[in-house]
Amino acid sequence: MSRSLLVSEVFSAIQGEGANVGRRQVFLRLAGCNIRCDYCDQPEALELAPGPCRVERTAGRRDWEQRSSPLAVDEVAEAVTRLWGQLPHHAVSLTGGEPLMQAGRLTQLLPLLADLPVCLETNGTLPAGLAQVIEWVDEVSMDLKLPSVDGERVRPSIQRRFLELAATRPTTVKIVVGAGTDDRQLEQATTMVAEVAPRSTVYLQPVTPFGAVTAGPTPEQVLGWQELCLARHGDVRVVPQTHKLIGQL
Repeated sequence: MSRSLLVSEVFSAIQGEGANVGRRQVFLRLAGCNIRCDYCDQPEALELAPGPCRVERTAGRRDWEQRSSPLAVDEVAEAVTRLWGQLPHHAVSLTGGEPLMQAGRLTQLLPLLADLPVCLETNGTLPAGLAQVIEWVDEVSMDLKLPSVDGERVRPSIQRRFLELAATRPTTVKIVVGAGTDDRQLEQATTMVAEVAPRSTVYLQPVTPFGAVTAGPTPEQVLGWQELCLARHGDVRVVPQTHKLIGQL
């Protein structure tokens, strides 16, 4: 098993999405993603390949140290714990890309971070990867993908299997909604959460225009979608990408 990770960046920042909005976290962004969403705002983290990466020296100062990825797991653990110790943080956000593309490698890293709470941010498409790391994960933030928004055709059966496993931990579900959101797809996704993980909160996230996506949904659309989802699941909230609104990473 490789004792290195393909890393995009390590830094301290304000969480801008979902249940932990506003909390300070150490972000470990891994390289590589298995899908290509139309609105992806991290294109530099899509490829599962060696390359340059950056590591913050001082929490929140953006005083980057440029390194070459892959990094040894001990080096990654040191970068995370150094930032963690500089000020109070809520958790380590394990994100990407899609971090579970490197699930096997994460089994070498996560035991080194066992004293720190880990929040996994994932597209929810790799249940086998989740099974490898779930014992070290404290919280899961899972995307449910709508083909009408993402431009991908992620199978609902795979996401259902992923959610069944994720729900053994505290789990929240994020659904990105855009101007072309298909009501039926949104209804089916919300119903699945109600059936599989009824204690989970669903976060509708209006898409932030980026790349191929040039406009977000209207306020009226968002209100209507929340109403549709609330008819099927009792805890549905609307939270945009707040870090974008305040100019954070």
